[in-house]
Amino acid sequence: MTHPDTDAYLDELRTALELRDASDHQTADIIRQTRSHLIDTGEDPYEAFGDPRDYAKQYAPHSTPVRFWALIIGSVILATTGGWLLTNGIINLVGGNTVLWGLPPVVGIIVGSLLIVTWMAALVTVGVRHARQRRIRN
Repeated sequence: MTHPDTDAYLDELRTALELRDASDHQTADIIRQTRSHLIDTGEDPYEAFGDPRDYAKQYAPHSTPVRFWALIIGSVILATTGGWLLTNGIINLVGGNTVLWGLPPVVGIIVGSLLIVTWMAALVTVGVRHARQRRIRN
């Protein structure tokens, strides 16, 4: 008989392994072995294996959360700043005001658009790189 926390633990473990860029094959194998052990013993998964994130570190020690958070923070900065400059540039162009340190509204529109395009290019680049690494590992 399995412990009631087994499914929740395995879901957390799967997520932790995916965040650490473990291959699909490796993740499936770890989950299968862990599930098998828990079914055979009926142990509490947290007592048997500890925190799922710490357990995932044993199998996929090269973590990418630093890159993940850099992408998140960069995305927020680029998208927010770009959107703000673009919106203010458009509003001020219609109203005939200046937008940024006395510069014409068109400058705000151009800079805001460039920041948004940079943000989208970064997301595409990261996605393509991640897909390529996945193909190589699998």
